[in-house]
Amino acid sequence: MSEIPLSPRGASETRSISPSKSYCLEPEVVERLRMETPQINDNTLALAAAEEKAISPLQAIRDYHRAFMWCLFSCIGAVLWGYDVQISSGLLSTPSFRRDFGYFYKNDYVVPARWQSAFNSVGSVGGIFGGIAVGWIADRIGRRGSIAIASFISIGAVFIQFFSPSHNNAMLLVGKLINGFALGMYLSAASAYCAEVSPVVLRGITTGLVNLWIVVGQFIANCVIQGLGSREDRNAYRIPFALQWIFPVILLIGLPFAPESPWYLARKERDEKARMVLQVLGTKDLDLHLRQIQETIALEDHYAAQTTYVQCLRGSDRRRTIIALMVFILQQISGVIFVLGYSTYFFQLAGFATSDSFKLGVGVTAIGVFGNLSALYSVNKLGRRTLFLGGMIGCTIINFGIGFSSISDTKAARWAEAVFTLIFGLVYQGSIGPLGYVIFSEVSSAKLRSKTVGIGICVNSLCGMLANIIIPYLVNPDEANLKGRVGYIFGGLGLLGSIWTWLYIPETKNRTVDELDSLFEAKISSRNFAKAEVDR
Repeated sequence: MSEIPLSPRGASETRSISPSKSYCLEPEVVERLRMETPQINDNTLALAAAEEKAISPLQAIRDYHRAFMWCLFSCIGAVLWGYDVQISSGLLSTPSFRRDFGYFYKNDYVVPARWQSAFNSVGSVGGIFGGIAVGWIADRIGRRGSIAIASFISIGAVFIQFFSPSHNNAMLLVGKLINGFALGMYLSAASAYCAEVSPVVLRGITTGLVNLWIVVGQFIANCVIQGLGSREDRNAYRIPFALQWIFPVILLIGLPFAPESPWYLARKERDEKARMVLQVLGTKDLDLHLRQIQETIALEDHYAAQTTYVQCLRGSDRRRTIIALMVFILQQISGVIFVLGYSTYFFQLAGFATSDSFKLGVGVTAIGVFGNLSALYSVNKLGRRTLFLGGMIGCTIINFGIGFSSISDTKAARWAEAVFTLIFGLVYQGSIGPLGYVIFSEVSSAKLRSKTVGIGICVNSLCGMLANIIIPYLVNPDEANLKGRVGYIFGGLGLLGSIWTWLYIPETKNRTVDELDSLFEAKISSRNFAKAEVDR
């Protein structure tokens, strides 16, 4: 066993990483870490980690119920992300929307593919800039402040969408672009907040709540479309736009009562305020956990004193950033936009009646909610790496199944595609969907979390934008008209993604922030993260 001392504060406490039989640390790596890493005082990290890991998730929810509830609250903005995405694609199946923003083609109104791509992707463009901006904003005014700014921006953006006149596609596009900026801020701030106010045992659950709220938003959107989509007047799409005002208003009402992240406060040297927040969140040993935060910040300052975006691409932080970005790229190449984002429209193209398509769309998101809830349980039982890899393999198989089903144009084949779509919703939302937000929140260092998370949301938005631009041209009847055969494309991409997952996604379950810092600094292989022991 090689002992790796931690921080120059004059204490005797040391940390050591015990490699398993399958690998060992290179001698020069051990010596470098022995010479370069600081020593931490009073066994703070060891005692705090032992206390957090000693309780079960259920007990943690009881003991830290206030922290858990505030995590639920901070994720409300994610509802708007899911709602906005689903409304954008779902309204394509609303006849009055196609009439007011499309043109007449072969006995029906169709929104041109270029405008479909624009409507569905412009929010992602805004999300790119929102994700980047929140890294700077959150480090200056806190997580609460960035959520408040996003709420005001979203209210104005929805106003533009609601009052967009018929055939003024450009005005509607501008409203969606501005709202996308707010959505990118929402996701980044919520993910960072949940990771920082939760104890280790709850971190996978609370960060996974971000995706759960996204799916809830999609479910609400599909229910709204089903209820209003058959109307022949403008309210068929104006009411769905107006309902978006609900979520930022709820956030603005509750934010004055929400506690700020104690990590943000400690980094700003507002230690007494951080102590008060820890007490509000339900922390028992306030001094111990405040010292844990301070010592971890000191440790990360030793590794890298800078907190710039450039630092995200240097040293061990580069590897952490790549993993944080890749989980969202893997989400997109699994085919989620194709299978879930276009589910209602896809059902119509497959031959289902409009009313049946709406019902199937609601069914897809309802199953997704169930899958997310199951993931909140299995994330601690199976672990992040195992669940994510299983999801990638499952989605790959389903995509190939959709592709094979599209070979025939029979009623049985159309129903097979519908069944595969429903199964995809269960598998994706029970694994890749929530685990992406868990992994990218956990692998980033505490000091760079808001920036790494922001870059992750940026890449997520960029990938979503590309998918939303390309897929209409593949699916639309006036373009390539591939329909379910698009499943072959995403099946092949998913196979490559499964291989990357097996090679590079680490297991971060039950790892404290300082343990993850040590494992990444020691360059432990992602496949051996679960086996490595960090003893103190």
